[in-house]
Amino acid sequence: MRDLLITAHAITRFLERFAGNLSWNAAQVRLRKLLRRARFLRVQPGGGRLYGLGQMRFLVCSGMLLTVYRPTYKTVAAEDDLWCLA
Repeated sequence: MRDLLITAHAITRFLERFAGNLSWNAAQVRLRKLLRRARFLRVQPGGGRLYGLGQMRFLVCSGMLLTVYRPTYKTVAAEDDLWCLA
């Protein structure tokens, strides 16, 4: 994972979810360091490779880091659709 293109979407998600106090360039450097330590988990449908480091998940496809997320397992309750009620 040395020659990896980090997409703007991945940097934005990383800043939103994990490191809101970093600059854009610092976030890119931090992501590269974290990716070096991440372990391969599995291949996703569509050919993307999922890597994990603690509570962070990295989705890499075709040499690009597509997104960064934290897995959540909470079920979301259904709410009324306000457009249908109007």
